[in-house]
Amino acid sequence: MVLRRATVAFLLVTASTALAAVTGGAGCADTDPNYGPPQGIRGREIDFGTGAAPATPTPEGGVTPTKSAPEAFADLFATLGTCSGCHGATQVPVFVKATSEDTRAEFKKEGYDTLATSAFYLKPQHTGPALTAAQKKLTELWSAAEAAAGKGDGG
Repeated sequence: MVLRRATVAFLLVTASTALAAVTGGAGCADTDPNYGPPQGIRGREIDFGTGAAPATPTPEGGVTPTKSAPEAFADLFATLGTCSGCHGATQVPVFVKATSEDTRAEFKKEGYDTLATSAFYLKPQHTGPALTAAQKKLTELWSAAEAAAGKGDGG
């Protein structure tokens, strides 16, 4: 009976160790070049997802917002990690603040809500990366929401 318990225990430990090696090894190998520290992915296009998909094109080619201006900006703010390293403290202009609300106020002050003249929206790759397609779409949605808010259609 003791021999059977020892054998079962040995088998369980061996199986769990093998399982941990297989699952842990795959997760820790970090062979995917799209993940890693900023210096490891610098210059690569990062896909922040397509949270901006529910946009309705207008006849003029713009988009119809589906959220209030603060909500739409919160979606954009969540993707600004590629900007905050420089524009959160050291590189002029410093436009990424600690909160979505403060950053939105700064964006509006800088005129980034007007896409035709927005230095943020129109900026190509520079020392940092250009905006991704998803970031551009989120910026368009936020700009449309701000325009609707200015007309009394939202917040």
